[in-house]
Amino acid sequence: MEDTMLDFRIESFLEVCKYMNFTRAAESLNITQPAISTHIKYLENYYNCKLFYRSKRNLCLTDEGKILKSALLSMSNDQDKLKVILAEKKTKSEKISLGFTRSVGEYLILDKLIALIKEKTSCDFQIYYENTDEILSDIDSGRIDFAIIEGFIRSSDYFIKQYKSDRIVCISHKYHKFKKQVKKLTDLLDERIIIREDGSGTLAILKNFLSMDNIDTKDFANIIEINNMRSIVEMLKSDCGISFIFESCVKKELEEGVLMVVDLEDFNLVHDISLVARKNSIFTDLYLQIAEVFY
Repeated sequence: MEDTMLDFRIESFLEVCKYMNFTRAAESLNITQPAISTHIKYLENYYNCKLFYRSKRNLCLTDEGKILKSALLSMSNDQDKLKVILAEKKTKSEKISLGFTRSVGEYLILDKLIALIKEKTSCDFQIYYENTDEILSDIDSGRIDFAIIEGFIRSSDYFIKQYKSDRIVCISHKYHKFKKQVKKLTDLLDERIIIREDGSGTLAILKNFLSMDNIDTKDFANIIEINNMRSIVEMLKSDCGISFIFESCVKKELEEGVLMVVDLEDFNLVHDISLVARKNSIFTDLYLQIAEVFY
């Protein structure tokens, strides 16, 4: 963490959290390992709690350490944001960094994103389409200010506000020929399934639901894995397989009768899509104000 105003002991703590290794943290900061240990000991005395413990050979954060990490990451990211804002005052150019999962960015908010860009004509934008894991990592690092994503999110680590709820449905071509009569999830296991890549929020939601019936995506006859939502929709339109995706992503194709929802007796899945930002950030109200256009 170069050019930082944060206390050097806090810097050491965050670097240990990054690598979960005192030696690697010391090498990264170009200081000695005893110095790192001294800094951590100081913080433990200051906050009157243990921050790390060892489980077998692995270094782990205590519950108190996790709380401190979350708070200090927010402080660090807010400091970086402040530097950007103060620099903007000189250049008169505002900068906004947004993230969207591919399902959201390509289908649910594109028109509203365009409206925001047209409204803020003197603003610089950085817009990232990534999977849920990548976006959360970028929020942690401060690369993204806020995001709208699906997937499972730990409320203890992030500020979360519901954007909307949407159904995840089984989709096929209108005239897809199923291997057998379809009533339940298990009737689909002879089909080829099109899924998102590991790290995708949609895939995580699907796998979690399937696991309740002791089903895994690997149980399907064949798998096509791809990290592009538009390609999945086009493959469905070309009858390359079936997929489980947010209904909003294929609203147009359903209305046109190209694709259809496969009704299943044992599949009823609704999941939240949420606005997510770093917890305890001093800029949360600003992010909410900017995000109003998406609601």
